[in-house]
Amino acid sequence: MRILHTSDWHIGRTWSRRDLLESQQQFGAWLCEVVKSEEVDAVLISGDIYDRAMPSADAVAVADEIFVDLAAAGATIVGISGNHDSADRLHFGTRFMASSGLFIRTERRDLTALGEPIVLTSDTDSVEVVCLPFLEPNRVELADDQGERTHENVLRVALDHQRRLVKDASKAIVMAHAFVRGGESSESERELMTIGGSSEVNHHLFDGFGYVALGHLHKPDQLGERGNIVYSGSPLPYSFSETKEKSVVILDTQTMTTKRIPVGVARQVATISGELSEILNSPSHKGAEDKFVRVVLTDNVIQIGAMERVRERFPHALELTQAALSSDGTIEALVGGKARSVSEEVAAYTEHYFPIEKNPYKHELANKAVAHALSNVEANQ
Repeated sequence: MRILHTSDWHIGRTWSRRDLLESQQQFGAWLCEVVKSEEVDAVLISGDIYDRAMPSADAVAVADEIFVDLAAAGATIVGISGNHDSADRLHFGTRFMASSGLFIRTERRDLTALGEPIVLTSDTDSVEVVCLPFLEPNRVELADDQGERTHENVLRVALDHQRRLVKDASKAIVMAHAFVRGGESSESERELMTIGGSSEVNHHLFDGFGYVALGHLHKPDQLGERGNIVYSGSPLPYSFSETKEKSVVILDTQTMTTKRIPVGVARQVATISGELSEILNSPSHKGAEDKFVRVVLTDNVIQIGAMERVRERFPHALELTQAALSSDGTIEALVGGKARSVSEEVAAYTEHYFPIEKNPYKHELANKAVAHALSNVEANQ
């Protein structure tokens, strides 16, 4: 069988106020074409299907469209809930949908109620899939003799139960949404909170299984002595720390070998640093013109309207910081030694902290707030 492993779609996510639904739709269409061209039998989604516990109607519609198209392409779909998903909402209708080839497994308080391994079959092969959704230690039931409430121990208890249910662990797949020690985090994951213990788990928990399809970390990675403990990574970048190429993983269950396929529609990220004039004109930045861009201006004076000018060359610029507005700068550094009006200073501030919004009303409101504050200061002097 040919199994495609992906995770962390985060459908409905925004980035610096930019709606990413269109990019996520494009990924879904691309994924369906890969399923067809690579003759994929099943798609595994290892958690964080949505970005929020209560996704918008538009986000749900995008997920629904992708699932329908994957099923039409001939793939069975297996998904688990992640720490961003609502386990209860994703659980709705799962027993009915399973009859149509869409299996969703979510967190249960009773760790023995996570469901038996799902058996995927094709004309030539069959494989068992153990589903371990994100398990919040403080929400699950543990007997007094089952140990402490840590991510690692809760996962161990759940996995020990599943081991007793599989026929041959060496040929089985485990899906899990967890932070496995040794994996590389990025700026865009939500930290797995824990009380009195580490949020990380040891990769040896998965010893004996054929392949471990992980979700949670957004950078692609392979762990363990055999390299069979795999993070697919998110299909799109969600922070500027995600400079590695985005990909999905295809597993051949007969040979237990994998290959990565780059996500052809994932826009890359770039961080550019320099003075504004150099950033706007230097040919060395040409390769970043179609990327999500973060700009760090090193000018020693505030550049009014900098983001608007940057977007003329880099239309997908998302973030801009100015060294002249750094937290340790003096007032003279901020104004470059020149006297400026309160209105000009407010304009510089709003341009820096709200670079995407050009709202005259908000600017006027900020001016009035500053003027009111100054009048109170003068009145009390």
